[in-house]
Amino acid sequence: MSKTLFKIHPAIGIARVGNSEEYYLAPESIAALPQPGKPQKTTGGLPLDPATDKVITSSQLRDKHGAFKRQAARFRVFAYTGVEQPSYPEQGECQELTVGACFEGKTVINIKWCVHLANKKSAWFVNDDDHGVVAYENGNVPVLRNLSEGLDPYNETRLSRLVIDAGPRVVDRENTQAEFDNSEVAAYLKDGNKVEVADYPKSFPYMHFDYLDIPKKNEQVHSAQFKIEDVVERSDMHKPRTACGITSLGELHTDDKGRLIVAGGYGKAVGWRLDSKDKPVPIEGPVNNDQWFDDTSDGPVTAVVEFDDGSIEEVFGGWAVVTDPSYAPQTLNVVSLFDEAYDTFVRKLNLQPELYHDGKFNPDYKPAFDDHIRPIFKATGQQLWNAYLPEIAIQAHKSVDAITAEDDPDSTILAGLAYIRQPNPGTEATWRSQSIDEGAPLMPLALGDSSAAGGKPFLTPTITQYQFLHSWSNHNYVHGSTQKLSEGEYLDRATLQNCLGGRFSPGIDMTWIIREPAMYQDWLTGAGPFRIKHKPLNYTNVHTDKPFLGLGWIPQHEDVEHLGLEPGDATKFMALPWHADYNSCAIHQTSPNELNSETLYWSWPAQRPVTVYVAEDYDISSDELPAPRYSVRGPGTYPQENSPQDKHDLANAGRFWEYREMLTKWDDIGVVVQGTVIDDGKPYPDEVYLEVESRLSNYEPELADPTPWPMIGGNGTATKKK
Repeated sequence: MSKTLFKIHPAIGIARVGNSEEYYLAPESIAALPQPGKPQKTTGGLPLDPATDKVITSSQLRDKHGAFKRQAARFRVFAYTGVEQPSYPEQGECQELTVGACFEGKTVINIKWCVHLANKKSAWFVNDDDHGVVAYENGNVPVLRNLSEGLDPYNETRLSRLVIDAGPRVVDRENTQAEFDNSEVAAYLKDGNKVEVADYPKSFPYMHFDYLDIPKKNEQVHSAQFKIEDVVERSDMHKPRTACGITSLGELHTDDKGRLIVAGGYGKAVGWRLDSKDKPVPIEGPVNNDQWFDDTSDGPVTAVVEFDDGSIEEVFGGWAVVTDPSYAPQTLNVVSLFDEAYDTFVRKLNLQPELYHDGKFNPDYKPAFDDHIRPIFKATGQQLWNAYLPEIAIQAHKSVDAITAEDDPDSTILAGLAYIRQPNPGTEATWRSQSIDEGAPLMPLALGDSSAAGGKPFLTPTITQYQFLHSWSNHNYVHGSTQKLSEGEYLDRATLQNCLGGRFSPGIDMTWIIREPAMYQDWLTGAGPFRIKHKPLNYTNVHTDKPFLGLGWIPQHEDVEHLGLEPGDATKFMALPWHADYNSCAIHQTSPNELNSETLYWSWPAQRPVTVYVAEDYDISSDELPAPRYSVRGPGTYPQENSPQDKHDLANAGRFWEYREMLTKWDDIGVVVQGTVIDDGKPYPDEVYLEVESRLSNYEPELADPTPWPMIGGNGTATKKK
């Protein structure tokens, strides 16, 4: 018997911080690929203008004051009718439900939404790059962050001080806006009704710490002097938002169709002093820094649909993740979050038994070129815009991008699978029996997971991606597209495919937890894939003197891993503050580095551009690209400017020498977009992707031009020769 299913899409929505009150909407098309139903030259991945629903242009990245706009995640409700049994893609008819829409003889009169965002980074365990998920196996956990706040991770005082939590919020057609701050009353949905929780134990840093270290633009981070007035005392917390550091995790809106918009935090990082207010709080590494907060967050999204006949429908919920900005939204990752999640569902959760069943791939399954293979080739071609390559490598990447379904795989530049690095550790590659632990000419050339969970110095396709490539190499594929995703399912894929997959060290948007089967709802219940399991939250059990949220979800711990996630449980595995990790991960040696190589490789070029071609430098009368510049450049990045320990090492180039610089200059970084949407008056070619809207200096008196691969670490590689 067929049934009707109601679902929120995207299943995981990605919002991004910005320091503007304004926002644009998250992309609803896949980076670098054609926009669905739009035969235009502008490729997917661009955010949307909330006023027009069209892709933004370069001048819309910042507000009129020059502040970096936030990216808001938009959620919708879809109804699937005529569903006989769960499948992927879903076989039933799909219809979006908006206010005023007719559905099976009824009219939608309201959609009520509930969202609960939180940040648990400071209360969580350190991100153990050496072990990843392995650090949680056999009942183990890594060392806690902020041990000075207590050794018991379940201690309520510790959780109260270290978890940022404003409680849940509800919005609908009549109450269209709510903010995650201390001024608004928390509320949740029960039986379709809004229930306020006046005594919810809200928690922000300024409530618990005597002296807050709030980094400011243009502060002298290289000096031993630190002004007392730059530290905010708790008695000053009546001052405006800018003086108090993190006072909000963002806000909710509904639009005129009843859709939900989640706009997150403002990119802030706030530290606290343990015993003095005379010195700044140090940032000593890229991932784990004690005495720091940031305002990223995550949490569950639920909804109730009301009809004019008085009936209501609850829906399968989604999840909102608020993370770093995207500085190259149209650049596709070779391995994306979607590829990681899809591989998990295919091989571990029986998503498509016609493809994978009983521990084996079906050798007769034919992947569709446009669905499964073309995105890998397109992503390869895109890397040249964010990672400096010699001319021969640029042409090679373009040749991979140009491969079509009609080409003989053996006759392409890839020679079948000859140049593709295998995802199976400990095996030999096909290129002259070269080890997969070595670099060029095997692809991808970016760094892989450094931990025991990934165990590989270089990035590889996922096992499912490699199976598709193997089928293509054997001429066992179909042309075009066969996977007919519904509008909602496409939103799921586009949202995650625009995010970074491995290298998870820990990553940018989410980390290796995307590979954990226990994180997800049972898709066979009708929820569909990629949907995070919600831990039931009893808001009636509130005590003003106790934290409402606990330590939360722990992977690989059988007693809790199947209970679902609380607010803050997805982002707590990420870097603290995120700015430090973004600053650090430009180019590195491999890790592990058993070959003792000094060659440098890219960490996350699609999400963290290393070098860029600047629109201001581009000569439209020439066919040649301008000289590249580092994405992170200007004062504070030059060799020997700030530290006598500098060895003129290229491994230190393209980043701020002081981590603290990124806390106040992240919003000055430019964004790489396609020439078709650069609206500075110059007619750029369609095929170029150039950096716009950077507020960083283009003057580089000491730093050498970025050296194309192989890039070698060591003395004398980063400065110009006289």
